[in-house]
Amino acid sequence: MTALFLGTCGSLLAEEKKIVKILISKSAAHPALDSTTEGVIDAIKAGGYREGENLEIRIENAQGNPALAAQIASKFVNQSADVIVAIATVSAQSFLKYAQEGRAKLAFSTVTDPVASSVVSSLENPGNSTSGASNFVDLKPQIRLFKRIQPSLKKLGIIYNPGEINGVVIVKKLEEIAAEFDIEIVKQTISKTADVPQAASGLCERCDAIFISNDNTALAGFQSIVKACMEKKIPLYVSDTDDVEHGAVAALGPNQFKVGQKTGRLVLRALEGEDLGAIPVEFPNEEDLELFLNLDAAKNVNLDIPEDIIKSATKTFEKPVAK
Repeated sequence: MTALFLGTCGSLLAEEKKIVKILISKSAAHPALDSTTEGVIDAIKAGGYREGENLEIRIENAQGNPALAAQIASKFVNQSADVIVAIATVSAQSFLKYAQEGRAKLAFSTVTDPVASSVVSSLENPGNSTSGASNFVDLKPQIRLFKRIQPSLKKLGIIYNPGEINGVVIVKKLEEIAAEFDIEIVKQTISKTADVPQAASGLCERCDAIFISNDNTALAGFQSIVKACMEKKIPLYVSDTDDVEHGAVAALGPNQFKVGQKTGRLVLRALEGEDLGAIPVEFPNEEDLELFLNLDAAKNVNLDIPEDIIKSATKTFEKPVAK
């Protein structure tokens, strides 16, 4: 009886000390995806998990390289993760076959179009132990904002990697609505981050402003785009609010930290035994949208942002005037 009691106690202690393993694959490193990752971890820790006590978290960065993302996916699947988190489309796609084979519970974040990228079969019933949070928000309010800031805007340039389905989706949607705003979309493709400086410099010669939206290859080379736009006095707009501080004029987009938190809460539900594949994909709501303005960047390209827009901003960036 004593041996049985001790054995039972030992089993209970082992259960109490169980360490949950969360492995995070990030498509690239840039402010938006970094903020998303922080949001994921914040939500998991808010659920009572602590590193070194009952939680192990490991993060690996694919550096915008699909081949590296595939290597990370293969490695992660063989390391007995309780849940795998994929940040952005390239990383999420690298786990598709493993999720379909039942070898991975996958929670994704910041995937622009989960259906078009084949990450899920449908938004309502994702299937394959997979669900997550998209960062996509309606493009019309964003373009309307850019036109209000820059009424002379006629040619809007966009840099994207055609190998990233998220970038392709955004370009298609932009072309569908451009006529409503009397705007022509001027496209410039890239295949790797090293292509960004030359692409940005050339595009500035052909357009009135540049818009970077949800393309991780372009965002990984963001400072090269900022430099080209500053030199040519071309306004730079983005969809990721996290990049406004680093040189863009404006962004009307989702709070990426909150997008990450949505994914983190899905991880908690999976840890409680829910089937991720039966949980609908989540999207940013109106409360998640924020307007960020960089008043210094606007001045550098000779733009005067209307006062009512400035007053409505969630956050503005402006260096204090020296006294």
